[in-house]
Amino acid sequence: MKRNASRTMVALVTAAGIAMAGAACSSSSSKGSSNKGSGNSADGVADGKPLDPNATVTITIDGAPGADQAANKAAYADDLQAFKILYPNVTVNAKPYVGQVEDPPQFTASLKAHNETGAFHAYFTDKNQVLDSGDVTDISSYVNDQTIPGWSQLLPGVKQNLQDSNKTYSLPINFYTEGLIYNRSLFQKANLDPNKPPTTWDEVEADAAKISALGGGVAGYEDYSGGNTGGWHFAGEIDSLGGQMVDSAGKKAAFNTDQGKQVLQRLHDMRFKDNGIGPTPVTQWADAFPPLATSKVGMFLGAPDVIQHLVEVLGADPKLYGMGPIPGSTGPATGTLAGGDLYYFKKGLTPNQIKAEIAWITFEYLTPGKGQFDFARDKALAAPDKPVAIGLPQKFFWNPTSPQMTQVQSDLKTSATLPIEQYTDFVDNPIAPVLEPPAAQQLYKVLDTAMSAAMTNANADPAKLLGTAESQVNSILANQ
Repeated sequence: MKRNASRTMVALVTAAGIAMAGAACSSSSSKGSSNKGSGNSADGVADGKPLDPNATVTITIDGAPGADQAANKAAYADDLQAFKILYPNVTVNAKPYVGQVEDPPQFTASLKAHNETGAFHAYFTDKNQVLDSGDVTDISSYVNDQTIPGWSQLLPGVKQNLQDSNKTYSLPINFYTEGLIYNRSLFQKANLDPNKPPTTWDEVEADAAKISALGGGVAGYEDYSGGNTGGWHFAGEIDSLGGQMVDSAGKKAAFNTDQGKQVLQRLHDMRFKDNGIGPTPVTQWADAFPPLATSKVGMFLGAPDVIQHLVEVLGADPKLYGMGPIPGSTGPATGTLAGGDLYYFKKGLTPNQIKAEIAWITFEYLTPGKGQFDFARDKALAAPDKPVAIGLPQKFFWNPTSPQMTQVQSDLKTSATLPIEQYTDFVDNPIAPVLEPPAAQQLYKVLDTAMSAAMTNANADPAKLLGTAESQVNSILANQ
């Protein structure tokens, strides 16, 4: 879903700045054209080999940092220069990240207009509508351990989001699972142990009430209720209780259950009985963060990049935040919602353009010690008044025992600017990831209504809310 996701900004906020151009790839053509180019030798061939360093290619890509991300722009510019040494004849025209993918209607409109860059950013949850657009290229013949070192080490749950019907259409730039982010200072003030975050939802409810009792406009817990984020959090919370959004075939709603009712009833009780949730609903992704940054909220469900946003964008004190595994029914959860970001390749690219896009994405997002994983460089470039968040307990793409992960974790410890010991519970108690449901954005929009009602209507009936949502979701799934 978001990134952040929380919804997920992490891969985009980690990277930075730029050779910009708004034009599309010079060899791109309209929907339905071949990815093999015009046959000109300069177009290259789909031979499963890396790009020839002598090839002259121009590519476009979105997701570059904007003018408000000075340190990230500097890092991105540094990466472009380093990439130019490897591929001196490749021109990367990078379009600034403008938040489009965080706005589902805006992203859908972009697909319908067919105005994507050569490689374009999307969320895992966007797969169905991106493939249905007809605007993407099958890159299966281009990806292997030679073109993308560590390709065979990617986690199965990551690869599943890159592929459809055994064909590969995208490359990952971020992968996350959700946990419980909490304010250690508020825990101490409420006489709670900041080194022991709650592991059950009963404990969350009790701790939230104690934190809210501090007064001064402090809420113990906050949750989403609009902008597709409410349904997204509903999915994460029902997953944590062992429930699920849809059946195993992906054809019918499966959330109108005891677990689903428990999610809504608990939020309703926290709002109207325990005072653990404040009276102002959080309806958009970004609205959750200012209260967290100013110590007005004690706990929040999110991915590790939430901490990055609080520190880098809102200037919050990194020492404030701890992170634990997502709570469950009687202990740590049985599952936690996973998500991420990726790049698709627009249909009509020549083979050399596809190779060049892959080479740049691999360098910037999939190479330990380079690009978004060049933690030492990011630390060195950080301005004194613009802190950089290094050391997040982020879930990366590769097998935990792979050489890639070994290097990344070692580099993180060496260059960390965050108190990584405060994320120990999250790191040491991994929860099995649960992939987002089919037609996720549409399903989340439906469940927004149920989440909003649970936290704003004192007379809300969880059973009726879920029954209505179930009918709407079954209609959506029947048309997939």
